[in-house]
Amino acid sequence: NAAPTATDTCDGKITATHNVPTFPITSNATITWTFTDEAGNTAEQTQEVTITDADPVPDKENLMPFSACSQVTESALSAAAPTAEDDCDEGKITATTDASFPLMESQTITWTYEDTAGNTVMQTQEVTIQDTMPPTVTGTLDAITAQCQIAAAIDLTKPDAPSDNCGGTVNVAVKDDTNFPIQAGTTTITWVYTDEAGNTAEQTQDVTIRDTEAPRVSGTLNTITFACSLAEAELPEPTANDVCDGEITATHDVASFPVTSDATITWTYTDAANNTATQTQAVTITACVLSAADDVTEAVVFPNPSGRYVEVRSPVKSPVRILSVGGELVLKSITNTRIDAASLRSGLYLVQLPDGRLLKFVKK
Repeated sequence: NAAPTATDTCDGKITATHNVPTFPITSNATITWTFTDEAGNTAEQTQEVTITDADPVPDKENLMPFSACSQVTESALSAAAPTAEDDCDEGKITATTDASFPLMESQTITWTYEDTAGNTVMQTQEVTIQDTMPPTVTGTLDAITAQCQIAAAIDLTKPDAPSDNCGGTVNVAVKDDTNFPIQAGTTTITWVYTDEAGNTAEQTQDVTIRDTEAPRVSGTLNTITFACSLAEAELPEPTANDVCDGEITATHDVASFPVTSDATITWTYTDAANNTATQTQAVTITACVLSAADDVTEAVVFPNPSGRYVEVRSPVKSPVRILSVGGELVLKSITNTRIDAASLRSGLYLVQLPDGRLLKFVKK
């Protein structure tokens, strides 16, 4: 504090001195001031000094709860001890607690701030011994692409389990509301991470289904052989395998039927994603053997000439085929007893038995 002053009759210089032996003054005291003029004359005056120290002021009005996965040690709690401000103790005051360590269960503890003058202030804090933090995840997962639809969660590759603040096992599972199967296109799924205390965190992942692989074929198809001609109904349809086991459509490049000479057919297999593969097949057309079979008594056509219906009697089992004289197939029977020939024009026709023999008959 500024020194007091005095006046002098002769208006000379006056010096003020005190009797304080040491500083700082830390308790209440009475100071004696001595005023001395230039002639050595003195006068005295006393001054009361009162030392006051206010209570510490906590830095935080309310303390946040302290959470731990298991028991709390004194060192762990002290590392996060709260502080207070004090006018007379060079700033910060650290709180102390009389809690019994280690803390084995959740409870309310009391922190005490005490300055050097014995002034105290208290604050309470909730200590929770329980895992309340979810596993740690950030952002989204890398997108994935698959060739075929994903039928169930078991067909998905699980991401790595994230870390958990309390350790232990973190379960990884796709969210229950995920719709299966996951079809072509892009679908966003959600992964759920659950720690041992039941806390959960989530991450999303884009799943794209894009079938880019063609049906599987190998080499060429076996050659097929027909006598005289090949009708479209007689052409056997081959098959192919597909990576995604979807429906495969087989189409050929034959411009017109019947096929009456040797040819190479190209088959095209198309899957559900429009991927294609091709395969060739040779067709061999053998000559029609036009023999005089009228003398073969065990195989006959009647009536001959015929009307609407033609009947064939032969020891060889059905089916039989009706050909034009040029060898083109015009009718094919289901049985060898009776054929409806109403669609045939009048003229000469051949009946081809399963053993290859040909019988002639005339349609009126």
